[in-house]
Amino acid sequence: MRKFWSVSGQLVEVQRYINVPMRWCEQYPARERREMWISMAGGHDIKLVVHSREMPARRGHQVTALLLGERLVGLHNATTGKQVNFLRADPPLLWRRCDAVVVAALSVASIAAFALSAWPALLIGLPLALLYPPLIVMARFAWRCRMRAQVDRALAMVKEDEVAQPILRRVK
Repeated sequence: MRKFWSVSGQLVEVQRYINVPMRWCEQYPARERREMWISMAGGHDIKLVVHSREMPARRGHQVTALLLGERLVGLHNATTGKQVNFLRADPPLLWRRCDAVVVAALSVASIAAFALSAWPALLIGLPLALLYPPLIVMARFAWRCRMRAQVDRALAMVKEDEVAQPILRRVK
């Protein structure tokens, strides 16, 4: 299982943006971007960005965010008990625009190598160009399924830790 970092604290602010500016190879399944600021116990504020339609927390809620590197992959709301696995809610795309460019470049390179040399270049390059799309889609799908399961397990561990350590609150 990968190592996830967790950030716990109070959600200070949540901003929702629509119309994500996209670079030529970046494609997000959700057209919404959420920026959130979490205030930790030490007084530090952390800004996190996620491309998702779902947000189970609002300002003032106690949350725990799961990070894989710098990427937000899960969020547990201790105030309401809700949680979201962002890889499950808005999964990354299996086919990207830059993959079509790779297939075209492999095809052109294999035909050019065939014109300059002989059959071996075509026998190697053309199958690579034909096998690249299904292989890359299967690899991304396997990664997606594996990461979803790992994030679900990490969210379950966060929820167990919350149940084990109750928070005392002042009631008026």
